[in-house]
Amino acid sequence: MPEGFGDGADIKFAGCRQMLAAGGSLYTYLKRKASGRALWGASIPVNSATVGSGEKKNTRALPEQVRCTMAKSWIREKKYQCGEEYMAVAVYAVTDQEHRHRGKKRKESSRSQKERNKHASMRRYQRKVLANFDGGGFFLTATYEDGHVPESMPECRKDVENYKRRVVLATCKRFGVRADQIRMMLWAVRKGENGRLHMHGFAECRALNRAERREWREMLEDLWRKRVPGTNEFEPMGTINADRIDMKKILGVDGQGKNGTVGYIYGHKERCCIETRNLTLPEELREADTKWSRRQLRKGCEEYAENNYWWEQRFPGWEVVQVMIYDPQQLHETEKPRPDGWETTDPQAYLILRRRELVGAKPLHLA
Repeated sequence: MPEGFGDGADIKFAGCRQMLAAGGSLYTYLKRKASGRALWGASIPVNSATVGSGEKKNTRALPEQVRCTMAKSWIREKKYQCGEEYMAVAVYAVTDQEHRHRGKKRKESSRSQKERNKHASMRRYQRKVLANFDGGGFFLTATYEDGHVPESMPECRKDVENYKRRVVLATCKRFGVRADQIRMMLWAVRKGENGRLHMHGFAECRALNRAERREWREMLEDLWRKRVPGTNEFEPMGTINADRIDMKKILGVDGQGKNGTVGYIYGHKERCCIETRNLTLPEELREADTKWSRRQLRKGCEEYAENNYWWEQRFPGWEVVQVMIYDPQQLHETEKPRPDGWETTDPQAYLILRRRELVGAKPLHLA
């Protein structure tokens, strides 16, 4: 009788029929058969003489260094939806433990924590700016004249909070808009150790038409003032400029460094953010750990760091605005690296994307 027929064949075909009846696939059957594992549960015998040596290797007996090299590499793609127009994406390596517990918050390690937290905060505020402001708003820079310079950061913060309150009240009264239609993000900042305190920030009210926005711009500059003690009169605290928002500068593609305007603000020694409560928070999408391979990430970071077309193939429907390559552990620090430590040596990428259907509709500086 030809080989493969008879009682042995009945056992093998019975195993195949049982797997297919339970919803399995022929591919899974053949794969298990070739590997020498049980075809479908412990009740189906496997003839080791037919499927191979059948020797089961005990990987637990191997040194930990060797077992780690056999473990799967996970590359995480983490997306942040910043309004309808922009999206930020971080791509970095994670360990098996981080993959199994994705979505759960973990305690940061102390290594370079201060600097890393600063950059994480900067990127978080940049995403919030992208989700709430566009070319219809204004970027504010306000300074103090002698005699009005606050002595401490808390005093400067109080001035900025009062300024925000005056702008909201005056705008609602003058233009008849609601308070929740006015968006402001302001920072009280100090440049150096002994630097002069001043203010930077963003303001926008999309309920205003073009003519009203011109008038509102003058109002923003006029309200940087303080009440004269004992009177109902006001006097300017200093100078203030309300310039139209340039999205290229916010995105870091024109004159503000790779981290843009928010990166410039974070370059100050001290800073304190004051904002309205109606700001839209960027949506943090679920992480994906199986879209990238380690080889693809290294290739993108090393060979195609300046090739936007290569990155755009990974994100259909989106145009790359900026690609930033970070040193290992700078964007994301692995909590418990494996002994081989490859997660601590691979580069990391952070991208800012713009929805392609809006690219032609609005020039970037007016977006």
